[in-house]
Amino acid sequence: MNSNESESGGIMQYEELVKTIIKTDKHCYDLRDDKNAYRSSLKQQVELADKLYAYLSAESGVPDVKLMDRIMDDTNWRASDWLLGLPFELGYGGMIDEAVSVSRRFAEVYEPENFLGDLAVVLAEAGRRDEALEQIEENLRRFPDDVWVVIKAGDAFHELDEDDRAIELLQRAYELSEPMSYDREGVLERLVPILREKVRDGEADALLEKDRESRVPVRPAQTAKIGRNETCPCGSGTKYKKCCLGKEP
Repeated sequence: MNSNESESGGIMQYEELVKTIIKTDKHCYDLRDDKNAYRSSLKQQVELADKLYAYLSAESGVPDVKLMDRIMDDTNWRASDWLLGLPFELGYGGMIDEAVSVSRRFAEVYEPENFLGDLAVVLAEAGRRDEALEQIEENLRRFPDDVWVVIKAGDAFHELDEDDRAIELLQRAYELSEPMSYDREGVLERLVPILREKVRDGEADALLEKDRESRVPVRPAQTAKIGRNETCPCGSGTKYKKCCLGKEP
């Protein structure tokens, strides 16, 4: 058993910590209509995040990645859902400094591209322009080929009313994403509306047509005569004479 798994200096025991995280994930996001209850819940969640970070760091002063992975497993990944969603909830509740703290600390130990990508958007939504721009720059430098980092940078620029830059980044994210993927859908649901807002309907329509074409499998061009007994180039694994011979248009 890890030496952290005893109560010391106010740090919660492991089992209690896991149970509290699971309970927190179940009840914290349905309170937005009650401002006081919502803010109280957010404060409790920040306290829990502080305790979790202290627990992760108790052994050496540096958060323990392996211990974080264990907590993810033992909470059935509810810890992940809770923590990754917390900065946006804090932003919605006006607790921006707390959102910054949670994002930057847990980025040290778990999915930094997600925490820091979201943080750029939270800062932009809060109107903290200079901090948002610095965060975007850092993210794109650290994770230049991460599709969602680029998408979130586009979201942040859109919030900052810099739509030309947002479009540029979303177009880049489109090229980084695969056809018919969740990433590609995420790009299109953002980029097309912005193009239409900017009265660039021709570009929006061309993008949608390009995407439709990318969804249709393209048969490889035949560059040489295929022997009857050779493997069919369609990929079936069958001999050409028993597959596509005579079926080409």
